Amino acid sequence: MEGTGIKSKENIYKDFELMDSFRIVIYSIVGIFIFFIPININGHTNTILYHMYFFIQEKYIELIKIYIFIMVSIGAILPILKYKDKDCDIFSNIIKCIKPISIIFILIIFSKKDYNLYSDDSLLFMQDLVLKSVILLSLSSIFMPLITEYGLLDIVEAYFHKYMKKNFKLSGKCILNIMIYLFIDTFSGMFMTNKLYKKGKLRHNEACILVSCFSFTSIINYFYIADELKLESKLLTMIISLFLSLFVNYLVCRIWPLKNKKKSYLNKTSYKESNFKKDKFKNAVRKYLLNKENNKLYTLMIDSFKESFNIIMTILPNLVIIIFIGEFLINNTGLVNTISHIIKPIMELLKLPNEIQLSESIFLSLFNANRIIKFINNDISNISIFIIFVISIVQTISMTGNILYSSGINIPLKKVEFIIIGIEKLLITLILISLVYYLNLIYL
Repeated sequence: MEGTGIKSKENIYKDFELMDSFRIVIYSIVGIFIFFIPININGHTNTILYHMYFFIQEKYIELIKIYIFIMVSIGAILPILKYKDKDCDIFSNIIKCIKPISIIFILIIFSKKDYNLYSDDSLLFMQDLVLKSVILLSLSSIFMPLITEYGLLDIVEAYFHKYMKKNFKLSGKCILNIMIYLFIDTFSGMFMTNKLYKKGKLRHNEACILVSCFSFTSIINYFYIADELKLESKLLTMIISLFLSLFVNYLVCRIWPLKNKKKSYLNKTSYKESNFKKDKFKNAVRKYLLNKENNKLYTLMIDSFKESFNIIMTILPNLVIIIFIGEFLINNTGLVNTISHIIKPIMELLKLPNEIQLSESIFLSLFNANRIIKFINNDISNISIFIIFVISIVQTISMTGNILYSSGINIPLKKVEFIIIGIEKLLITLILISLVYYLNLIYL
């Protein structure tokens, strides 16, 4: 009898279960198709998820606005109702007290009236950012189990683990997470990172590296910025920017503070990283079968949406306050000009062209990469536009992106550390661009 039991276990390990194998193939293909494959519908080429986003925005915009207003209201008032005296963090208490003002701000953002302090461009930017953040994160969370729960992570890890660990201190499965950042947006990427971290599938240092170094702006946003800046050779410029960003990340993950992050997991589980030398696909599927959880897909989708709902409710009031006040300061004060003059000496030291506009763009990219478009003059040189675009892409730290989202997740990376990492990436990028620019002047 004992021999029969051992043989049965060996058969489970060695032979694929037909239904599980079928699920792996079907669910993985559907997940890849929804998140990563661009298709043309009515003359517009986007991923299925973005087609869903544009459809919802066009057909149900008024309902979405009501939904967002309710989310902002609940997210602003609930922390005050749950207030406890033992919460002695003064800064957190101040944030809780000012959150209700976001209810007024969101009404102004979605109103159809003209305001002297806010241009139509600013109001459209704020509306688009709020709508995109909420709709894309909600949609992504629903379909996320298709790529995280049915073996695709294990298969990807089997093929890419060696290269990712050697170059970026990441496990191979992180390739899939990085693609979510690139093909969807920062919030959806960070949602996946946080989900894997909580389940014990990502180490502490991996989660920190992903949310700070690989929270790229989406590819669709790349082309939007490139079009607005009237860049030539958009695809080539994007490829150059991505390769430069990877090189900068290669360096940044090896210096403080990311270098000192722990390599432990949040929760201890039976899950282990794998680096198979042969039969990678078969071994990856076997690994999944041994560690799989018997949850129904619809249950996973509902749970994932609930999680995104709670995160949106937490961060949405903060997003509304940051963009509303940020847009006011950018458009109605001399803040951008003041900060640009502080940064300008660095540009002069590196001998880069159009120092003032470069300095303004650097500051604005820390707020939101899309805001650099407004401050570009028509008489700026092509090389300066190219540099500005590259900086906006390589600089993955943003007040309206990963810094904001970090308040709603479990990854222990402080806001100060985000800023330090952002400064490191910026300085390395500027030095590299300066060297290339200087060599170009010498030899051409």
